[in-house]
Amino acid sequence: MKKAILLLVGVVICSFLLFVGTRGEGSNDIQRKIHVSSSYQNSVDTYELTYPSDELKIKGYLLKPKGTEGKWPILVYNRGGHGHYSQINEERLAYLASWASRGYVVIASQYRGNGGSEGTETYGGQDIHDVINLLNYAEGLPYTDENHKVALGYSRGGMMTYLLMKNNIKFDAVVVKSGITDMFQFYDQRGPKMKEVLDQIVGPPQESKDAYRSRSVVYWPDKVNSPLLLLHGTNDKLVHYTQAEKLVKKLQDESKEVKLVIYPNGDHPLSQYEKETDAEIQNWFQAHLKK
Repeated sequence: MKKAILLLVGVVICSFLLFVGTRGEGSNDIQRKIHVSSSYQNSVDTYELTYPSDELKIKGYLLKPKGTEGKWPILVYNRGGHGHYSQINEERLAYLASWASRGYVVIASQYRGNGGSEGTETYGGQDIHDVINLLNYAEGLPYTDENHKVALGYSRGGMMTYLLMKNNIKFDAVVVKSGITDMFQFYDQRGPKMKEVLDQIVGPPQESKDAYRSRSVVYWPDKVNSPLLLLHGTNDKLVHYTQAEKLVKKLQDESKEVKLVIYPNGDHPLSQYEKETDAEIQNWFQAHLKK
């Protein structure tokens, strides 16, 4: 009997030591260091995060330049899509690593109800807390410069970026690529499948006007508090480029700092303008971070 007990204790101890030994450098209750195959893997550390937000466990990512010396500005990346569509995967992490390699601490949330996060998708509702709480976490890290931050939002992530500013979060610079500015227009111009998704998550627009307005920056342009660059293509089949034009007009009326770049025949991800958009984003960030 004693031998059996000693054997069991030995197995437990060995299992514990094996677990501790394989957690990886830089791991803790929130961060877990992961390997992402990319051309930046030797210059960037990537972490999968599980962090608290409204009593939910939310999944996200943090990428930073290798090494611990110095402090870097924070880049908040807001993903597009919903569910598995456009979630942050290895390909997207490689893209985010390209930004971390230039001297940013990049953070990105999968949002509640998405990508292994707890909770239910709200598409511009309470899920903005998931981005705010992730930003609060990042600002407390020893290698981030909490006084300098930028934001990059894509598609639905553009809406999330506007909502951050609506929540009084100010950035040195903001870029929105193919972003939603008017949820009513977005609903009207999408097909039956996306309409069904929005009906389930937000509600039909005729019955949920307040919910659609609260997600649409064109109804509260005064809340835009940071220099804003918008990038959009004329052949965007998901978010029409006139959404960007509509917002720019309202921001100009408010005397806000805004720049719009329209790409002829550009699709939703602006895939044929990758180098041009990359240069526009980097120049916008750097010009304002230096001020």
